[in-house]
Amino acid sequence: MIIDSHLHISYLKKQKDFTTIKLDLLNLMAKNKIDYAIVIPDNVPNPQCADLDELSELVKNEKKLSMIATLAITKINKTNLIRIDTMFKKKEAIGFKIFPGHDPIYPTDKRLLPIILLCQKYKLPFMIHTGINSGHPEVAKYNDPKYIRNLALKFPKLKIIIAHYFWPKLDYCFEMTEGLTNVYFDTSALADPEVIKASGGIKKIREILVKTIKRKSDSVIYGTDWPICSFEKHINLIQSLPISNELKKDIFFRNSLKLFPIKNN
Repeated sequence: MIIDSHLHISYLKKQKDFTTIKLDLLNLMAKNKIDYAIVIPDNVPNPQCADLDELSELVKNEKKLSMIATLAITKINKTNLIRIDTMFKKKEAIGFKIFPGHDPIYPTDKRLLPIILLCQKYKLPFMIHTGINSGHPEVAKYNDPKYIRNLALKFPKLKIIIAHYFWPKLDYCFEMTEGLTNVYFDTSALADPEVIKASGGIKKIREILVKTIKRKSDSVIYGTDWPICSFEKHINLIQSLPISNELKKDIFFRNSLKLFPIKNN
């Protein structure tokens, strides 16, 4: 079994409607033997990526897809908080993602507190985008793991997922998350050629994942960032790790089943 915990319904160059992309996704999942996927909406208007409203419609009748929620920080208000609460209660959304770096915000921004409290209330993960953006390394100041550390210590019951392992500074991210039992890492983009090159090569990627797993065996979950990144390359990355098959199964699906209330689980 494989669960992809991090992908989008979006297009890159060739424009497609989101329903077509969803069908493409389901076909590719079948081809790559991916049993289930968690889809992430964009939090700003973007014709290339499905937002919260669009994604809600796209996944609601799909047995193999769930979604996590997101909001621009300026849209966190009473009305939208009621909506997120309802989505969490009905398991229409099974987590929440923020995009520091894409957005000029820090994970410790006080405006996020109501969302954090909702994630705690429903025991759902709080996912944080980390790392540089292509051509814009300066944006990583917003998602520095030192802020995530502060958040994890302040809210020890909050399940935090670090996306992209703060690439290219993998060792720094590993060090800053030492001793934090409520912090998890998805593998999204870690098999991408640009990320591999900037982060010190494929050996470094494998090394940091193995170190992370040895430190806390349930802390790594499989994710890709499709369609930007490849299913196959990420599967091959996990299969290439010098760990037991049981630990690989943990990454591919067991750890995600612990973190997310997956449909029909």
